[in-house]
This record gives sequence, structure tokens and C-alpha cells, in this order.
Amino acid sequence: MNAIFPVVSSILLVMLLGYGLSKKLLVDARFWQGISKLSYWVLFPVLIVRTLANATIDSALLLPLFTIFTVALILILIYCLLVSRLMGLDGASTASITQGGVRHNGFIGFAVLVDIFGLPGQELGALIIAVLLPSTNILSVLSVSLLVNKKNQPLPALMVKGLLRNPMLIGVAIGLFLNILTISIPTILDQSMDMVSRAALPLLLLSVGASLKMSSLRGSWLPLMAALIAKLLVFPALFLAGAWWFNLSPLVTVCVVVFGALPAAVSAYPFIQQMGGNAKLMADIITLQTLASLIGLTFWTSLAIHITGLVL
Repeated sequence: MNAIFPVVSSILLVMLLGYGLSKKLLVDARFWQGISKLSYWVLFPVLIVRTLANATIDSALLLPLFTIFTVALILILIYCLLVSRLMGLDGASTASITQGGVRHNGFIGFAVLVDIFGLPGQELGALIIAVLLPSTNILSVLSVSLLVNKKNQPLPALMVKGLLRNPMLIGVAIGLFLNILTISIPTILDQSMDMVSRAALPLLLLSVGASLKMSSLRGSWLPLMAALIAKLLVFPALFLAGAWWFNLSPLVTVCVVVFGALPAAVSAYPFIQQMGGNAKLMADIITLQTLASLIGLTFWTSLAIHITGLVL
């Protein structure tokens, strides 16, 4: 745990710096919207493309990872629906709880794996995102559409739109295409992509911090605790159990567990807002899970390292 806490703490501090800057020095919301768009639509997809294109991908991992992620997502969705029903929440609030359960902030997970494991962590992080993202998007859209869809948009159209407009999925597709066909990125272009991708994680973490709404964290503590338990206990435990069931290697197991302990993605807020869910509750869930991820990521990563016997 002593080795993991500084890594997770440093990432959280960068996010808190982003939050502080957004309140005192760089208070123009349009600035942070621009940073977020640049990072989400350009910088991180470039990082994913370059990483996957140059990675050595173990195809034997694809089916176990897909099975673990899909089963865990379905189970966490069932958990969220059950606890919401027990609390008597309406459809809008239940939709926010489900998004807090199934969505994950891959940027934070990627940063953790790069800091701990370097290039092997970066490649495994990109592979996990490639396998996890499609199932997450499909279940996110499906669950919210069935709970609240005030605009009455057709479900198939929503799902296709969600997949085709996701820049990370586009980056995954391009990176895997280049990798499978063994197409090398030209040296000059590769160097340019390397320079651009280095800016991705710092700017993303700053923008995640700037998007936190700490001043609004009040009330609705029971739903918030249910969403927090989903990410602090249930989801990482499911990922760890799945990795153990498939007897994955220590390094892969730890990387999988890291992604299980991630807070909800910031993109869940505008999605819930657009679909007619409880946007206030969604913002609170994202903020609380992000702050609590210091505990969750440290505990579950350390536990996975201890169980697997992985030597750092």
C-alpha cells in the first residue's frame, strides 16, 4: 500500500489543482470546456491510437476480459436497480445511480497504470479500454433509455449514435486496425503523435478536477452512499473475482482491478442531463466517487498486488 498511495495521491492532487484553478485563476468556464474538448476529442484518442498500434496484444486475453467486464457490468446494473427500488427512487434518480455504477473514468485508470507500470501498464490500459468501452456504452444507453428518455429518441439510434460519436472508440478502432494489419506509423507522424499524447493525461486530469462540483455536495446521502458502495466495494470485487476465475497473470489482474475501482466518468453528467435524468444527483455522485477513489484505488490495487504476489 505504501507504494500505491503516493501514485494515487499525486493524480488526485493534479485534479484538485484543476478544481482550484477553475475557482480562483482560470474561472472562465469556456476555457475548461475547450480544454476538455481538446483532451477528449483529440489528445487522448491520439494516445490510444499510438499505444494500440505499437502494442504487443495477447489475443488470448480478449475473451476473458470481455467476459469479466460484461458479467460485472450486468451485475452492477442489477445492484443499482435493486438498491434504487429499495430506496423508492424515481426513474430519473435511478438512471443517475446506474450511470454511477457502470461508467468509469478511464483517464484516471490510464494515469494510474502508466505511473505504476510504465509502458506495459499503458498498453494494458489501452487494451482494457478497447474491450470495456463498447459494453459500457451499450449498457449505459440501454439502462437510461428504459428508465428515462424524455425526448423519446429511438433506442437503436441512441445506441449507434453513442458508439459512433465516442472519440475513444474511434481511436481504439484505428489503433487495433493498424496493429492487426501490422501497419507502422511513419516516423515523423509517430513522433508528432508522441508529443501530442504526452499532453493528454495532465490536461485531462486538470479538466476532470475543474468539472467537480464540491459546493453542491449536500443532501441525498442515501443514494450517494449506494453509488459509492458500487464503486468502492462491489465493482472492484467483481473484477478481482473474474480475474481470479480466469487465472489471469498478476500484472493483468492488477490492471483489471484498477479499472474496477475507478469513479464514474465526467461525461455521465451531460448524458444524464440530455436524457432527462437527475443531473444534480449525477454531479454529486461523480464528485464523491472521484474524491473517494483515493481510498478505493489505493486499497484495491494494493490488495490485488498482495494476492497475486506481483513484484513492483
